[in-house]
Amino acid sequence: MDKLKAIIKREYLTRVRGKGFIIGTLLSPLVMMSFVFLPALFVRFGGPSQYRVTVLDQTPDASLFERIDKALAPKRARDEKYVFTREALSPQEDPQARQPQLDEQIKAGTLDGYLILPSDVLTREKIVYRAKNIGDFSGRGRLEDALNKAFFEQRVAQAGLQTENVRSLTREVKLDISNERGESERSKRGVFMLSMGLLMIIYITILVYGVTVMRGVMEEKQSRIIEVLLSSVRPFDLMLGKLIGIGLVGLTQYVVWGVLGLIISSVAALPALALSANQMPQISLLQIVFFIVFFVLGYFLYATLYGMVGAIVTSEEDGQQVQMPVTMTIVIPVMLSTMVIRDPNSTASTIVSLIPFFSPVLMFLRIGIDPPPWWQIALSIVLMIGTIIAAVWVAAKIYRVGVLMYGKRPTLPELVKWLKYS
Repeated sequence: MDKLKAIIKREYLTRVRGKGFIIGTLLSPLVMMSFVFLPALFVRFGGPSQYRVTVLDQTPDASLFERIDKALAPKRARDEKYVFTREALSPQEDPQARQPQLDEQIKAGTLDGYLILPSDVLTREKIVYRAKNIGDFSGRGRLEDALNKAFFEQRVAQAGLQTENVRSLTREVKLDISNERGESERSKRGVFMLSMGLLMIIYITILVYGVTVMRGVMEEKQSRIIEVLLSSVRPFDLMLGKLIGIGLVGLTQYVVWGVLGLIISSVAALPALALSANQMPQISLLQIVFFIVFFVLGYFLYATLYGMVGAIVTSEEDGQQVQMPVTMTIVIPVMLSTMVIRDPNSTASTIVSLIPFFSPVLMFLRIGIDPPPWWQIALSIVLMIGTIIAAVWVAAKIYRVGVLMYGKRPTLPELVKWLKYS
């Protein structure tokens, strides 16, 4: 037992004292927060505060121009302002004669675009809009919506109908969506985003620390340190100590991330959220508990498999090839997450979430989106524990022989023989 504790302590302290761990642990929350809040800041401050647009208007009066100007009035504080200038042209005048001058203004940066309204604009399907930046899809969509609204109102007015009456008759209906527990779509959207974020953290950390175990075993084999270690400790204790030590490194990183996340969210998140007008979803105690449970179980399952791969191979090239089946078993559930999101309680979602290799990702996702019955959660945990025990037994057999094997990679029949050794 003392030797096992010494191995755990060595594996743990060697990694948490490394510069890579310290820098990665401190910077990761900042990078993740930037993914959440920088888009809102870019949307708010990245584009121009106003668009200067000249309208070459060949319609009989300014009523259509005024409707367009009214439709594009900012409705929110972060909406860009459109500053329109109307140039009235007679139907006989050619707008193309004015275009070269306007193009020069766009090049000089004194104008952002110009719009041509021909006399028969209400019967056309397309009109000309020349813009400085044709890649501004958000601004273009807002302008198109405003033009369609203004044209509709103008056609209604020309038909002798009351615009307000027609708008009342054609008003749209929006669904106020909620589930049987009274949870609204907006609140569930936040829960969904939170669940996906935590799921990706589980996926990435299990993958990273699993590969860390594999490389640690390979490095000890290549440097022949393993031969010295096995002279004083059992192979099983060495493997178990490595798994527990590196697993504690992952839990330490989670604790640091949690503390830093609380600090950053309290200091920097509120101003950013004020810009996006979204509420940060609350992480429930249940989610935190299952987050830790499924990370620990998923880590031990995959780290055991990766450790077994490290014991089999002797080079980095062989390791990349042999680890592919193990890596795919954790990539597949991420690919299946779309199916689970659409219907988390379907038969297919239930079956795949109970598969031990998929449970750390899919069962946790189901818990976050629409919690399944408790017996399904308990069954997935029991199946994972049973699979871990079986994987540890197989890995210990292979590890005991494989760590002392060098040269050619063992074949499948040779691996079966290793399992039969007493």
